[in-house]
Amino acid sequence: MSSFSDRTSCHALGLKLSTFATSLLNLISLRKLDRVRLGLAVALMILLLSPARGFEDEFKPLFNSTCIACHSNKLLSQLNLLEVDYDLSKPETYRTWVRVFDRLERGEMPPAPMPTPDATILDPAMAAIKQSLIKSNLAKRGKQRAVLRRLTRLEYQYTIQDLLHLDAGIAEQLVAPLPAEADTGLFDTVAANQGISAMHVRGYLAAAQEALDAALQIGPRPETVHFKTEYAKSQYLTFMSSAEILGGGVTEVVSNGVTSFFDTASTYLFHSASEGFNVVEPGQYDVTVEAFPYQANSPVTLTLYKGQNGSAGAAALSDLIASVDLTTPDVSQLSVRTFMRPGQVVSPSLADHQLQEGAFKYFAPEHNVKDYTGEGIAFKSLSIYGPIHVTWPPNSVRKLLVGIEFDGDEPVLTKDPQEHIAEIVESFGNRAFRRPLTEHEIHEYVSIAKEALENDRSFIDALRLPLNAILTSPSFLFLRTEGERLDSYAIASRLSYLLWRSMPDDELLARAKDETLLKIAELTKQIERMLADDKSERFFKDFVGQAYRLYEMHATTPDAGLYPEWDDRLSQAMRTESEMFFAELINENLSIRHLIDADFTFANRRLAEHYQIEGIAGQDMRKVALPDDHERGGLLAQAAIHKITANGTTTSPVPRGNFVLTNLLGQPAPPPPPNVSGLEPDTRGTTTIREQLGAHRSNPVCASCHLSIDPPGFAMESFDPIGGFRSHYRASGEKVVVDGETFPGQYTQGLPVDASGITPEGDQFSGYAEYIKLLNDKKLKYIARHFASQLIVLSTGAEVQFADRDELNAIVSSVAHEDYPMRGMIHAVAQSDLFRRP
Repeated sequence: MSSFSDRTSCHALGLKLSTFATSLLNLISLRKLDRVRLGLAVALMILLLSPARGFEDEFKPLFNSTCIACHSNKLLSQLNLLEVDYDLSKPETYRTWVRVFDRLERGEMPPAPMPTPDATILDPAMAAIKQSLIKSNLAKRGKQRAVLRRLTRLEYQYTIQDLLHLDAGIAEQLVAPLPAEADTGLFDTVAANQGISAMHVRGYLAAAQEALDAALQIGPRPETVHFKTEYAKSQYLTFMSSAEILGGGVTEVVSNGVTSFFDTASTYLFHSASEGFNVVEPGQYDVTVEAFPYQANSPVTLTLYKGQNGSAGAAALSDLIASVDLTTPDVSQLSVRTFMRPGQVVSPSLADHQLQEGAFKYFAPEHNVKDYTGEGIAFKSLSIYGPIHVTWPPNSVRKLLVGIEFDGDEPVLTKDPQEHIAEIVESFGNRAFRRPLTEHEIHEYVSIAKEALENDRSFIDALRLPLNAILTSPSFLFLRTEGERLDSYAIASRLSYLLWRSMPDDELLARAKDETLLKIAELTKQIERMLADDKSERFFKDFVGQAYRLYEMHATTPDAGLYPEWDDRLSQAMRTESEMFFAELINENLSIRHLIDADFTFANRRLAEHYQIEGIAGQDMRKVALPDDHERGGLLAQAAIHKITANGTTTSPVPRGNFVLTNLLGQPAPPPPPNVSGLEPDTRGTTTIREQLGAHRSNPVCASCHLSIDPPGFAMESFDPIGGFRSHYRASGEKVVVDGETFPGQYTQGLPVDASGITPEGDQFSGYAEYIKLLNDKKLKYIARHFASQLIVLSTGAEVQFADRDELNAIVSSVAHEDYPMRGMIHAVAQSDLFRRP
C-alpha cells in the first residue's frame, strides 16, 4: 500500500493533469492553438508526468541543431549559451533564460531566413524551459504577487482632494514637498520600486496639517477682490513705451490699448503684478483679457499665461492656460477660471504673428516701435475676480462636519462634543481607510480629542487631532493586500485607484459593504459608472503619461534654428491629442488595432497646420476625421511620441525603435554592451542616421539586437523631432550675428529620409504606412497582451512575472474574438484572478 504522501501527491498530480487536459481540449475545440503551441502543450503534459528535473537535457538537442552556430561564442552574438548555466536561482541566469524563451516563442530566433526548428526538438525544449521558469519564479516570490504599497504622489494628491473636498489647485500645492516618484521605466505604483524616506514622513505630516487648514475654514467669509486695469491708462506701460532702457520702446500706447509684437515683451511687461495686483488668498479666480489684432492681415492668437512673479519675465510665466484666435478687428475677450496662489501672476501674450525682416532693430531702446508695421496685438484690459467661494463655509466644512448644523458662518453643536467627534471620526475614517473602522479604532481616535476638550481646547482644534492622526496613519497611506483573496473593500480600492487614481466614493464603498462588488454583474456595472465619471480623466492622463512617457514632453527643448515652429501651443496640443485619443478608444470601446491605425485624431488649428490638415479653425481641440491616405492615424503617428523619442535636435531609430518594443509590444531590447558607445548626431546634414547605424551594426554583437530595434525606428524616421512629417532631414544653417549677439540661422534641406526596413521575421516595408500595417496584421495580440499587463501593473502594484503569463494570456484570449476591445479589456482584467488576488 502506498504511503499517504505518495497518494496525496498522485491525487494532486491527477487534479493538475485533469485541469490541464480540460483547458487543452477547450483550446483545441476553439482552434486557438497552432501546430507549435499544440506541440508545446502536449510536451508540457508529458513533462508533468515525469519526475521533476531541470531543462538542460531537453534543451541540448535544440541547442546542438539550431543555436550552436551563433550562440557558442561572442563573435556573432552577445549571448554565449555555453557560458550560461541552468541554475535559475541566480537572477541573471533566470533573466537570460526568460529572454531565450521569449525570442523562441515569438519566432525571432533563429532569425530569418534560417528555418524554424523541427517541432519534435523545439516543443520539448520550450515546455521544459517554461516549467522550470514557472517553478523558479513561484519559489522566489511565494504565493502573493503584490506587496504592501503606498499611495503614489499623484494618488495622494487626488485622494486628499476627494477625501477633504478640496479644490484641485490646493491639493496640488499640498504634495509639492513630497519627493517625486523614482523613474524606473515602469508604473510608479510598483511596490518593489517604491521607497519611503524621512522626507516622505515630513511631507505627510506637513500636508496633513495644511490640508486640514484648507478644509476646516471657519469664520467670516474671505474678501473677494475685483481688480481691473485699462492698459492704455497704465502709468508703467506709458513710461515703458518710450523709455530708453532694457525692455523699453517695444510697445506703443494707442487709443484704447497698448500694442505688443512679440511674446517675450508681452509676458515681461503686461503681467498682473506690474499693474498692481497681488494674490493674497489662494483660490479660484476668474481672469478676463480684452484685446484686438493690430496691423494684422491674418488671424493672430491671444494667449494667457500663468506663473511665478519674478524678474525672469517670460521664463517665470511658463503655464499656458488659455488661447483664442482673433479673426476680426473688433475687441475680443478671453476668459478662464484658474487657481492662483500668493506669488503667482497672469499675463496676456500673442502668437501666430509674423515678424518682419529686420524687426529687432525696432525693439531696441534707441528706436521706437511706432515705426514698426508688422503684425501684433493691442491689449485693452485685464480683469481678475476672486477668490471665488460659491458657498460659505466652504463645501469641505459642511461635508466633513457630519451631524453639525450651522448658524450663518458658525457650526452649532446639538449634542455632547465627544459624540459629535465620534460620529465625524467614524464617517471620515471609513472613507480615509477605505474600509469600516473597528470600534477599538474609533475609541482610540476619539480619545485623542477627549483630552484636548478636557483642556478647554475649541471643538475644531480638538477635532483636528484625530483627523490628523488618520491622515498620517499607515492605513491611509498604504493599500491593503493581505489574505488568500482580496475582500470586497480591497477590490473597491484597487478598482478606484485604477480608474480614478483615487479613493472609492460612497457608492463603491456601499457595494463593498454589501459584498455585491464580488459579483461580476455588479463589478461590470461599477466599472461602467466609473468610466462615465469625470474623474476617469485622471486615469486617461496618468496612463498616457506613464505608459507612453508623455510626462517627458518637456525633458528636451527643440533647437530653435532647426525647428522654429515649436511653441507652447503646439506642445500643449500635442499632449492633449494623445490624451483625448486614448480616452476615445476607451470610451467608445474600440479595438486596440485603432491604437496603431485610426481614421481620426484630435486637433485644433495649431496642430492641424502642423499635420497639414486643412479646414480646422480655432484653438479648441476636437475630433478630426482623417483622409484614407493620411499618415496621422494611431499613436505612433502622433507628434507627442516623436517629441519624447528625440533629443530636440536630431532623431535616431534606436530610441524610437525601443519605444515601440518596450511601450507598445512589451518586448524591450536588452541594454547595449558596456563597451559600445552611442551615436553622435550629425546636424550638418552630411550623413544620415541610417548610414551611421550601418557602421554601428557591422559589429555582429550589435547587429543581433538591432534586428529588432531598427525596423520600427527606421519606419518612424518619417517624422522629425517635433512630429512633422518629412521627406528630407533638416540641416543647421549658418549662425547670424546681430549687434554682437549670435542667433540660429535658417535651417537648410538635408539628405533624404529612408524609412524602409525589414522585420526580424523577414517582412519588408517601404515606409511608415507599410510598417503600421505589419504591426496590425502580425503583432496585434502582443500589443493587446502588453496593454492588459500595463493595466495589471498599474492597478496591483506588481509586475507581471513569468508565472503570471498563462493568466495574462487567458485575459487576452477572452476578448480576442471581439478583436481586443480596449474597454472590454479593462473589464477582463478586473474580472481576472491577477486583479482579485493579493
